[in-house]
Amino acid sequence: MASDSSPSNGNDESPGFTAPEAVERRVWRNIFAVVAIAVVIAALTADLKFMLGLVLGGALALLNYKWLHSSLRAVLATGNQKTPPGTMIKFVVRWLVIAAVAWVANKTGYFDAVAILAGLFAPAVAVMIEAAYVAYKSLTTRENDN
Repeated sequence: MASDSSPSNGNDESPGFTAPEAVERRVWRNIFAVVAIAVVIAALTADLKFMLGLVLGGALALLNYKWLHSSLRAVLATGNQKTPPGTMIKFVVRWLVIAAVAWVANKTGYFDAVAILAGLFAPAVAVMIEAAYVAYKSLTTRENDN
């Protein structure tokens, strides 16, 4: 992670660890880590149904993150102040698809609903980890600059 401490885009005021690309990369990696750690803990302490629910919830969270990321990139790429037509529908449909998959999976009896929901919270935990990392790096960088 040595590259995270270098300035980004030639802007000497903004450290590289706060560059949007670096943050996105770390959040994506953190989601994988959170899901993997949760699944390992569930494998050791919970039943198979709960573990499978975490795997499915984590997979849905990763899909949702990528889908949201591409949707936001498309919206921002238009360069308009108004969002393109159908943008709100895409966000609603995205959540309806995820909810339908989770509901159907739960109805099969092989996936625990609470575990699916817990897996869907992986991005929130990943963002909290990233916020703690950036806060720590910001504080230590300021202390080193003084």
